[in-house]
Amino acid sequence: MPYLVVQDGGAKKLYPLVKDVVNVGRSSKSDVRIDNASISRMHCRFIRSEEGFRVKDLGSRNGTLVNRLKVEEQPLKDGDEVSIGEISITFLMQKPPVEASSDLTQPLSIYDEKTSLLLQTILASIQIREMDRFLPVVVDNVVKLTGAERGILLFKTTTSPEGFEVKLARDTLGVTIENVIEFSHKIPQKVIESGQAIFIRDLRDETAKALFSSAMKYNLISIMCVPLKIGTKVFGALYVDSHTEVKEFSKEDHLLLQAVANHIALAIENVRLYEQQMLDEMGRREELERENIALKTQLEKRQQIVGECPAMKQGYEIIRKAAPTDATVLIDGESGTGKEAVAHLLHDLSPRSGKPFVVVDCAAIPETLLESELFGYEKGAFTGATSQKVGKFEHASGGTIFLDEIGELSPALQAKLLRAIQEKQVTRVGGVEPVNVDVRVIAATNRNLTEMIKEGKFRQDLFYRLNVLTLKMPPLRDRGADIMLLADYFIAQANEQYDKGVQGFDVEARDALIKYNWPGNVRELKHRIERAVILTNNERLTVEDMDLNVAAPVRPLDQARDRFEKQYIFNALVANKHNVTRTAATLGISRQHLQNLIKKHNL
Repeated sequence: MPYLVVQDGGAKKLYPLVKDVVNVGRSSKSDVRIDNASISRMHCRFIRSEEGFRVKDLGSRNGTLVNRLKVEEQPLKDGDEVSIGEISITFLMQKPPVEASSDLTQPLSIYDEKTSLLLQTILASIQIREMDRFLPVVVDNVVKLTGAERGILLFKTTTSPEGFEVKLARDTLGVTIENVIEFSHKIPQKVIESGQAIFIRDLRDETAKALFSSAMKYNLISIMCVPLKIGTKVFGALYVDSHTEVKEFSKEDHLLLQAVANHIALAIENVRLYEQQMLDEMGRREELERENIALKTQLEKRQQIVGECPAMKQGYEIIRKAAPTDATVLIDGESGTGKEAVAHLLHDLSPRSGKPFVVVDCAAIPETLLESELFGYEKGAFTGATSQKVGKFEHASGGTIFLDEIGELSPALQAKLLRAIQEKQVTRVGGVEPVNVDVRVIAATNRNLTEMIKEGKFRQDLFYRLNVLTLKMPPLRDRGADIMLLADYFIAQANEQYDKGVQGFDVEARDALIKYNWPGNVRELKHRIERAVILTNNERLTVEDMDLNVAAPVRPLDQARDRFEKQYIFNALVANKHNVTRTAATLGISRQHLQNLIKKHNL
């Protein structure tokens, strides 16, 4: 690695060229900062390329010389001397001879002891990325550099009356001083407030006594305190002191401490930013793990849409194109085909995925409550409305609302829903002022809305507003080999959930799964397999385990009729989510008649 050896008077400093571009000048933003009046704020730049390093003058006042010749830009070779103002810089292709050590607390034999200690501090800032390891190296080296009896690192804070807290204190043996006391709090307080260093060579001096009388009671003789700052922002101070006459701090000590402070302020900030970056990355990893868990849960809910049949592939293409848009989607299909799972997927693949996904089952909520459920109500709107309630549309604002069984809405609610979709506003029950909502609407139905329009039971304008894109979910009986894909998944899922070891299906059971009509669709398939896994004592599920006697033996007519009636009613209940009123309507019988049949067959 190439190096720069900077000679300022009798002092030499070593800078490794670890970056491709290294700026040199008086500015605090320089990579190599030289505090000398003959140097411009941004004087020159060392640039790495494929051919090697070159130096470029940055329009400096006194110019840049290479081997005593003034240049604008010049390639460098090993040993070239670059002069800027009163400063000499030697470009070396390799590190000067030193006693290398991986332990940063061990001195390096280069030039003199103080330069060595300064280099250790610089190297520590480059190599150590943990604040708790870096700060002791800094304070120990400062104590050695200045010959102080102790060094104290203080950070600015708003939680302390002094305006600072002691971050670390160390003695000459490199031992941490716990609960450090007996130092003048006034001195670092003034340094942090003003951003200016304080240098007291002898506290016995009358002027020093008058200014810093509080330090006298601790029998201190010499004190130095310099600010730690980035630009003009002070975030702490570096303090050293001594009780002995043998060690009175010199001007050189003060300059060295100031140089260290300037460098370690940047280093501390870099380490702090690095630690914050690590915390941020850890937070992002934890967030990603949470998202993966949530995604896994969502995928488990979406198994109804797994399949390879042509109808499902056509559905995937519609989902792919519709998901990134805000278009309203109408999902049509029998109960249990996975309409809610598709709605979830449309939301999760949309730009609204981070916002709420709100489900409303229009068939499960009594008509008298559905309006307040959808749009909310104001306090006092009706008896029992003791406080304001936000409706589902407002809860879903920014995200997606899924209106399942949309065909069950009354004509009056259909009109209010149409207005909410068109104007993106809702009015709470008992309210006057409309509330703006930003909601994507996805609706689903298992009814023939076209026929309902002809019968005057569904608004045509609402149908057109909902039917921007239509997605047809095929019944399970029409999905062919998909039945076994889903069946194998559900058996594995049930095994894991209930700690079972069922190995699959026997030949007759697999044949029955394909031949069965599946009136309850995927929901019924999952229910039958889950129940069978729980109850079976067999290694593989049988037709009897799943109650799928597709090719039943010939029975007396009355037994066959009862068996058919029982299965038919059971399937109708499953298809209608066990809603007795809706099932009775589907079967074309009264609710009481259905209740009697349920009791008769012990359903």
